[in-house]
Amino acid sequence: VLQIEKLCEDCRRKGVRAELTTEGDFVKVPEKYLEIILDNAYEAVSNSMKYAKCSRIKISVHVLNQMIRCSISDNGIGCKEVIDGMGIAGMRKRMRDINGILDFETEAGFTINMLLPL
Repeated sequence: VLQIEKLCEDCRRKGVRAELTTEGDFVKVPEKYLEIILDNAYEAVSNSMKYAKCSRIKISVHVLNQMIRCSISDNGIGCKEVIDGMGIAGMRKRMRDINGILDFETEAGFTINMLLPL
């Protein structure tokens, strides 16, 4: 979580408002899952900074009873179609490896939603 907060600080230094919200008991989250969330967050933020022309990024991580819900969204230009480059393909593989769910919302900005089973 500290590394995600550092990622937000990096965005703020580059002029993009970035915020992290967390909820739940992170003690029960396997380290591998935290790495997946961090790797996917880095990829999502990198894409937002490169392509979205956004001024705001929100990252939320909620640890629930049987899953972790994480979303990363920006207020940028969005897109009509998600093209699986190396970054998004990597996100999909990481989530598939743990039987997680990954989906995208592309209408108002760009949002990546992840559900990781506990």
